[in-house]
Amino acid sequence: MNQRESNGIVDFIGKDIFEWLSTEFNKDTRLKDIPEEILDRVRSVDITLRDYARDRSAITSIALITFAYKIAGKAQHPKYGSNDMLLLKVLAKNERLKREGDGLSPHKLWDAPLYELITEEVGERIRATKFMTNPL
Repeated sequence: MNQRESNGIVDFIGKDIFEWLSTEFNKDTRLKDIPEEILDRVRSVDITLRDYARDRSAITSIALITFAYKIAGKAQHPKYGSNDMLLLKVLAKNERLKREGDGLSPHKLWDAPLYELITEEVGERIRATKFMTNPL
């Protein structure tokens, strides 16, 4: 058989999204730079499911978070995954509101590099918080 081999996650989340994550997402990327399709997927994630394997939006979110940790040079811990996804979802929802002209907060942190929001002080505070999806 001459079947095309699957590229796994690349096929699942889409070549364009994976390409953006691997070539465009960098230390200078802000929320405002996230493409619409990625933003919409991140916003739609249901973090209460805890079974993300078949959820394209969840896998896209996990990929974005993974790239953020890689950019920061930090280790990603699976036990904090749902907290990281919750943070990313809130950030994406606010960015969508900002793009529609009604952001949640004018705080200067909203314009920080995305990888810093996820991996630095804001992310650390979210990871230290107990939520029903991750009681730690």
